[in-house]
Amino acid sequence: MISCRAPGKLFVAGEYAVVEPGHRAVLVAVDRYATATVTATDGDTVLASDLEGGSSLRCRRVTADQAGVAASAEPATTNSATAALAGHSGSFVSTTGSVPATFSYLFAAASVLDRLVLERGITPRPYRLDVTADLGDADGRKFGLGSSAAVTVAAVTALGEFYELGLSSMDRYRLAMLATVTVHPRASGGDVAASTWGGWLAYSSPDRARVAEAAEVHGVDAALRLPWPGLSVRPLPTPTTLDLHIGWTGTPASTPALVAGLGAPLDRAEFLVRSDACVERLAAAVDADDPAAIRTEIDCARELLLGLDAAERLGVMTERLAALCHVAAEVGAAAKPSGAGGGDCGIALLEHGRADAVAALTDGWEAAGIRKLPLRIHPSEGVRA
Repeated sequence: MISCRAPGKLFVAGEYAVVEPGHRAVLVAVDRYATATVTATDGDTVLASDLEGGSSLRCRRVTADQAGVAASAEPATTNSATAALAGHSGSFVSTTGSVPATFSYLFAAASVLDRLVLERGITPRPYRLDVTADLGDADGRKFGLGSSAAVTVAAVTALGEFYELGLSSMDRYRLAMLATVTVHPRASGGDVAASTWGGWLAYSSPDRARVAEAAEVHGVDAALRLPWPGLSVRPLPTPTTLDLHIGWTGTPASTPALVAGLGAPLDRAEFLVRSDACVERLAAAVDADDPAAIRTEIDCARELLLGLDAAERLGVMTERLAALCHVAAEVGAAAKPSGAGGGDCGIALLEHGRADAVAALTDGWEAAGIRKLPLRIHPSEGVRA
């Protein structure tokens, strides 16, 4: 039995710009986790998850001809992961012919690893892959900490160890990203990077269309070695003079739905330039452990989000997120929505050691219906080749 875990994440800045290839964001990994456990079995491979009520999915490997028939028989409403990963020699498919939405990312991760194993001349083995997560509340409501990315990275890591593939951190990121884009083609991968490397992270997104094409044309193994245009990953030091506080609005948000509301990149050219400049200054301020400069850039990132929201009517700033930022400002913190907005979480950065301000922040958030989450930074693993 092999168990591996991956942390959740929060966007600090750049969450809408990073959707476009080559653009930048700063993220942080937090100490809530998805855990994947692999056990060798006989018969079908079984994927099991305790997310959203808990269920399991039986899978098997079929020939290319069988996979083509299965893909052509898919109902129009079936998740795209099955069709996107079918059609290759020895495809990995659900025994029912479809993949429920709740298993999209887990199935995609298992499928990508199956292709890699075959390409490396390794005989696939049946297994049971169980995934658990503590990325939501007791009622199963997600906090918006990137549960899909954490599940995908944890599954890739566990299966890599199961097959003794010797995957580097970059390999794990790339495999998890290849799986992710079959489900959500516009996903920036920032959450995948944070779940892979941990800590504070400066990140710019790859060209996902070219990445997916590389895997399709050249294979998964080759895609691990080919250039990924636009991608950069750089760990940042954890600030010592500021503490990160996270408030949850209690309202879930859909990142794909919000991102789908974005116009063409040319319509947002000025926003992209200004956001990248803000993120670069923020990364430099974090490197320098400069609290005043960090707060300035958090405020800048919030104002950029507000401007984008007003221009494109995305619904980023909800009433509770506005209250979260207002309460934080009253106690001297810099605050903003984290991620796509529309619900989920907001962040506030406040000088270390200000117990009175933390108490006032907590009380003010509670009065506004915002729950302060007791999260800490998951430490950085560094960027290893």
